[in-house]
Amino acid sequence: MTYVRRETFLPFTRPVIGPEEIEEMIDSINSGWITTGPKSAKFEEELALYNGVKHCLAMNSATTAQEIMLQVLGLQSGDEVITTAMTWVSTLSTVVLQGGVPVLADIDPKTLNIDPTRIEEMITPRTRGIIPVHLTGLPAPMEAIWQIAAKHGLWVIEDAAQAMGAHYTGKKIGSDPRSIMSVYSFHPNKNMTTGEGGAIALHEDRFVDRIKRLRFHGIEKDAWKRFAKDGSPHTEVMEPGRKANFMDLQASLGLHQIKRLDGFNARRGELFHRYLELLRDIDGLMLPWAGDPIHGHCFHLFVLRIRPEILGMDRDTFVQALKDENIGTGIHYRPAHIHAFYRDYYANHPHALPEDGLPHSEWSGERLMSIPLWPGLTEEDQDQVVATIKQVIAKR
Repeated sequence: MTYVRRETFLPFTRPVIGPEEIEEMIDSINSGWITTGPKSAKFEEELALYNGVKHCLAMNSATTAQEIMLQVLGLQSGDEVITTAMTWVSTLSTVVLQGGVPVLADIDPKTLNIDPTRIEEMITPRTRGIIPVHLTGLPAPMEAIWQIAAKHGLWVIEDAAQAMGAHYTGKKIGSDPRSIMSVYSFHPNKNMTTGEGGAIALHEDRFVDRIKRLRFHGIEKDAWKRFAKDGSPHTEVMEPGRKANFMDLQASLGLHQIKRLDGFNARRGELFHRYLELLRDIDGLMLPWAGDPIHGHCFHLFVLRIRPEILGMDRDTFVQALKDENIGTGIHYRPAHIHAFYRDYYANHPHALPEDGLPHSEWSGERLMSIPLWPGLTEEDQDQVVATIKQVIAKR
């Protein structure tokens, strides 16, 4: 393929929103019901049906969803939760904000997901649970994680923010009741979007009412109905809660996005595998694993790892060179423990890191980058990304 510099900037991702979503939003605006209402309730029903779980409770973000999960599970000050550094910092920060300690286990360098063989060594009498992250849309090795959790009496929360539509052993992520709860994200860079937003998936009825209270001021469930004809104008605050409710405007997007999600993911998969073919002979690039019948990828991100010793440039230089040629990228992620706050945090909590550190997380974190991938990306766009990568390497 011939290199031609792009005239306009190509972002690494972009939401795909169709006329059905727009018409549904206009309908919501014209109805006068734009905040939490009947469309939000319908969206939750569709989410639960799609994911094969009894309950899906939507709210303003996946981060808030995870905070609320930890609160209803009774995480206390000093309690420990084992997770990965290869994630966005919210996975750790929700634990810290609840008073807990995020304990980090290293990753499997093949998958970038938490390595279950490193989890058990981090368990102490203070450990309460495990939060695996399905990074890039590739499911973590849940069977081994569930076995460890059962052996030690721990709960499992799946951080499925990037994994809507992925499956593990043929089941949708979040559908296995061995995980007490899971969380999804609908941020604009995710496989389906509601603008902003997230949801908790769970099987047990006993948590539902409290989650609904905590996402809306601590008011009893179905408080949104208080302004409807069949609702009561009176409310009762049961405990302090957040203002984290989901809106019908968001549901207007989500009700149609969820119908299109499998098609979105199929297209992502086509582009993912095409990248693998187009990039496979370039020395100095480590390509991502595409999963297998057990680990059913939803292809949220295509993550390259740069080999500076071969390319003669580090990741940041490579990213800037692509940006100079109008090709956008992302970094998913710098390991959470190297951010300024967490450097100090783990200096004061050295027991929360393995004795040998996190060498695989740090090695990958210095080298990884995401290249453009979304359902609306054309093959011509993709060819241009690959041609630009080759051009940047040739000019080094």
